[in-house]
This record gives sequence, structure tokens and C-alpha cells, in this order.
Amino acid sequence: MNKKLRILIKVTPILSVLFILTGITMAILAVLDHNVMTLILSLVLISQAVLSYTKLFKKKWQI
Repeated sequence: MNKKLRILIKVTPILSVLFILTGITMAILAVLDHNVMTLILSLVLISQAVLSYTKLFKKKWQI
């Protein structure tokens, strides 16, 4: 496996958790502020982080 790919595989779960926590925080603040745009943005951020993590997990077990 390529060295850069190994580094990316090690870093991606940490970044995914960071993005999920950021999305949850943004969602809470959006609900408190009654801001629908920020709420939708935070939900997209959470879903994108979850999808990237699950794709990495599937790829990791296939290699």
C-alpha cells in the first residue's frame, strides 16, 4: 500500500469524528437560534463525515 494512503487511512477516522462533533454543535446552535440554513448545513456535514468513514471502513477491509 502507498505510504500516503496509509497516513490517510490513519487520519480519516479522527477527522470524521471531529466533523461529526462540529456538525452536532452547529445543529444545536442552529436549533437554539431558529436558523434553518445552518441546521441543514450541519446535517449535510454530519452525513458527509459518516459516509466518508463508512466508505473508508469498507475499503480498508477489502484491501
